[in-house]
Amino acid sequence: AEYMGIKKMRIFVLICLVFFSLCKFPPGFKFGAATSAFQIEGAWLDDDKAPSVADNMFHLPGTAKDNMAPDVGANSYHLYPQDIAYMKNSSISHYRLSISWPRIVPRGKADSVINMKAVEHYRKMFLDMKAAGITPYVTLFHGDLPVVLSLMGYGTIDPNFPNNFLYYANISFFYFGDLVNHWFTFNEPIYMSIFEGAKEHERGTKPYRIAHNVLLAHGLAVDCYRKHYQEKHKGKIGMVLDSGMNYPKDSNKPQDQEAANRIFDFMLGWFAEPIFFGDYPARMRKRLGDRLPTFTPEQKKLVKGSFDFFAINHYSSSLCEDGDCKKDGEFWCDMNVSTSARPEWKKTANGWSIVPEGLRHLLGYLFNKYTKDAKVPIYICLLYTSDAADDTPCV
Repeated sequence: AEYMGIKKMRIFVLICLVFFSLCKFPPGFKFGAATSAFQIEGAWLDDDKAPSVADNMFHLPGTAKDNMAPDVGANSYHLYPQDIAYMKNSSISHYRLSISWPRIVPRGKADSVINMKAVEHYRKMFLDMKAAGITPYVTLFHGDLPVVLSLMGYGTIDPNFPNNFLYYANISFFYFGDLVNHWFTFNEPIYMSIFEGAKEHERGTKPYRIAHNVLLAHGLAVDCYRKHYQEKHKGKIGMVLDSGMNYPKDSNKPQDQEAANRIFDFMLGWFAEPIFFGDYPARMRKRLGDRLPTFTPEQKKLVKGSFDFFAINHYSSSLCEDGDCKKDGEFWCDMNVSTSARPEWKKTANGWSIVPEGLRHLLGYLFNKYTKDAKVPIYICLLYTSDAADDTPCV
C-alpha cells in the first residue's frame, strides 16, 4: 500500500511537470518537490535516533488510520538513493526537505551529544543530491521536536527553547552549510503554536508565548548563520509561513473587509510582521492586550530583518465575515472570523476549495505588504491539493 501511494505521487509529479512544461514562465523560475523528515524517512529509531513528539502522538491508539504509525513510512531514510534517481529522471532539480532534530541531537538540549551517524547520513545524501544536479532547500524544524524536551519540560513553551534550537541549527549549519545554500528555520510555526497551546489550561496566553519563543529561536538561528556561515557559503535563510487568500464575503461591507484583514493578521502577520517590521500586528495587540508578549528592544533588533526571502505555503482560499464565538481567551475566538466558500468553487477530497486565482491574489498581497519595499523574492514552498474522490489528480 505504501509503495502504491508513492507510485501515485510520482505519477502525479510527472503530470505536473508535463503541465508546467507547456506553460511559459520567466527565466530562472524554479520547480521542485517537497517532503518532510517525519512524513517520509521512517527508520524512527535507526542509527540512534530518538523519538519525536510526532512519533509519540502517532503511537497513541486511534491517532493514525488503522493504528499504523509511520515508523517505516516511505522508508526514505534507507531508500533515498532511489528518490534521488526518481527526481533526476523526472527532471526535478530542486528538492525541499527537512532534517530531523531528534536524529541529529537525540537529547535535544544545548550542549548534548551530537549523533554523528545522522550527520554522516545527511552529508552523504546532500553529496548524492549535488552529484545528481539537485539543489536542496532544507527545513530545520518541521514539527518533530525531540520528545525528551517535551517530557522534561523543555519544549516550545520553555524559555530555553530558543537556545536549544540554536544549538541544533548551528550544528546543521556547521556540518551541512557547504552543501546547503537555502535554509528554512521553521515550517508553518502557527500550527505548533495553536495546537501545543491548546493542550493545557493556559489557552489564553500559551499559544502566544510559544510563538514568541519560536520567533526568538528563528532570530537566533538567522543571526548565527549570518555571523558565521553566510559570507562563506553565500546561502539564504528565512522561515516558511502559510496563508490562504482571504476575501471579504461581501466586499461592500466594511465589517467583512475587517474580518478578512483580521484573519490575515492572526494567521500570517502574527509571524511575518515581527520578522519584517519588528512587532506584532496592531489588530492583535488591540484584541489581546497584555496576553500578547512584548519584544524587548534587544529581541526586536534580533527578529526584525531576519529574512532573505518570503517563503509561503498555500492551501486554499475563503470568504470571511465576523464570527459568533463568545468565549474569551482561545485563539480561534480571539480571531473570531467565520469562513465559507463560493458555490462555484470546486472542492478537494477533504473539502478544501480549489481557487487557482487565489494564489495570484495572495502573491499580490504579499508583494504589496511585505516584499516590495524589502526587495526580496517570494518562494512558494508548497501548493496543496488532495486527490479527488475518484482518485483523479486536481491540477
